[in-house]
Amino acid sequence: MESKKEVEVELEEIATVEEDKGKENVEKEDKEKQETKEEAVNKGNIYSTLTNLSEHVYGVPSSTRSYTVNKDASPDVHRKVRVYRIISLVLFVICVLLMIVVLVLFMKLTGTQPCQVVEETDRSPPEQLECSLKKCQELYQQPIEGAQHLCRECGKGWLKFENTCYFLSQNRLSWQQSREECKRKGGDLAVITNERVQMYLSKKGNLHYWIGLSHVGTNEWIWINNTVLTVRYWGDDSSTGDCAILAANEPPERSWRPSHCKLYLQYICQKM
Repeated sequence: MESKKEVEVELEEIATVEEDKGKENVEKEDKEKQETKEEAVNKGNIYSTLTNLSEHVYGVPSSTRSYTVNKDASPDVHRKVRVYRIISLVLFVICVLLMIVVLVLFMKLTGTQPCQVVEETDRSPPEQLECSLKKCQELYQQPIEGAQHLCRECGKGWLKFENTCYFLSQNRLSWQQSREECKRKGGDLAVITNERVQMYLSKKGNLHYWIGLSHVGTNEWIWINNTVLTVRYWGDDSSTGDCAILAANEPPERSWRPSHCKLYLQYICQKM
């Protein structure tokens, strides 16, 4: 009988111990759950630990931020700005004045002489023709009729001498091409028949020019108008060729020389 009671007592003690252990486990689990919950709350509110508002960079809107302005420096800045504006305005005015001066000088340097405005045709408007003739009258000190004869007979780029017009070219052509170009301009290669024309053309030119003298197909020199050569201004006799040139850089008394007709040289045109 006693052994049976002892067994029951032991069973009761074991049950009591197990019950106490179960309570301890439950309390331990509740405590762990509470700690886990607190940790989760702390992690979810990570910025709650900031104690100083200045640490929260994005906490204050930009419109409410305050900036320190050095009020003492403001007058200096405004003064400098005004000075820069005045300097810029002065420089702009100087540039405009320089541009005007350059334009005026350009117009003066590239301007034409009074009688170079009028062409030899009647295509110019009447008012322009009258104005140019008045300028020619002032230039030559002649009445309108004489000025009209002087200005309209030659044209731009031509030279007037003893009622004959002469054109000294700048481009180079062969003798035949030069003659064709002179014909296109309304004339032909120059024919020199007296000392005055020879001196005048030698003085006006400074290069070698084709003139209307040749002996192509003949044994004697003949002008393009089929007149016989009477006045001669030959220089170097050692040159050979069938066409004649006027060497304006040589003495006028001996500035002619023969040359090959296919050479490319300047030329002198003539028209009445």
